[in-house]
Amino acid sequence: MNLHLVIPHADWPDAAGRTAIAKALVTPALTRLIGRGRRQPIPAASWQAHLASLFGLADASVAPLTLQADLPDAQPGYWLRADPVHLRPDRDQLVMLDGRAFSLTQAEADGLCAGLNKVFAEDGFEFVAATPLRWYLRLPADPGLTFTAFDEALGRNVDSLLPQGVDALRWHRLLNEMQMCLYAHPVNDARVAAGKPAINSVWPWGGGVHPLASWPQVPALQVLGDDALLAALLHGRGADAQPLPVQLPELARDTLALLPQLRNGALYGDAQAWYEGWQQLEQAWLAPALATLQDGRIASVTLTFPELGRSVQVKRSQLWHFWQRARWPWEA
Repeated sequence: MNLHLVIPHADWPDAAGRTAIAKALVTPALTRLIGRGRRQPIPAASWQAHLASLFGLADASVAPLTLQADLPDAQPGYWLRADPVHLRPDRDQLVMLDGRAFSLTQAEADGLCAGLNKVFAEDGFEFVAATPLRWYLRLPADPGLTFTAFDEALGRNVDSLLPQGVDALRWHRLLNEMQMCLYAHPVNDARVAAGKPAINSVWPWGGGVHPLASWPQVPALQVLGDDALLAALLHGRGADAQPLPVQLPELARDTLALLPQLRNGALYGDAQAWYEGWQQLEQAWLAPALATLQDGRIASVTLTFPELGRSVQVKRSQLWHFWQRARWPWEA
């Protein structure tokens, strides 16, 4: 029996800051597992692209994948995710915040999308709020642009992350018009009056054609995780991801878990949150995984850090390779 833990956002952009955080971390299970295991280089990619590859997909077109799970009867065509965001002025830049910085009801989301549809119907655009925080945009055709993934833009100045390509300037103008429409919407008037952040933009990303030409292959294992993409990858084959428990559960079969504890700290540049995420992983997942491996209840533990392009597999016999030093995920 094998345990595979996928841990996104395991790197810190500033090497000096990462070193300072690492000095404060108490994570003996993490560094022992990495130090004793066999390191396997993998293509450095977003965690979404890595998940897609695990399920046999060469392309992580997030919008059509999650759309099939959210709205299976949606019209065929080219769809983008167009998730609601709050752009916060920060000196001379605009920083993007997601739903962790604000609450939004389905009625508010539907009202905002209806307002956008009134303005952009002539362009052939259709906005749909599948959930309060998961919106979609259907386009008349593939725009032929490169869009920045949501996680890559979160907490950052968006000016340099806008769509790129031949028609980029038109899309920059369209996004400005969308922001103006949202700014003037009664839903946002009510939110601002109530002291809530306005939903003052959408973020287009993850585009692709719905329905997909081929569906993911579902591996024969238990899958744990709360992310919409993970659920969508399984949904296409009639399977379900199990909710992520607080800590490593008793295992009855091969298991894959997507662990998001580092996300907020890494994406918002919050060193304390990133530190706390590592400590939570150590206590709830890594130390129990090491103990389970030591007593023979599982045959191996695999730790994958997608953005670092690294995966480590540890078998029980390798735990006694005392000559191999403890390592951090970002160490060569």
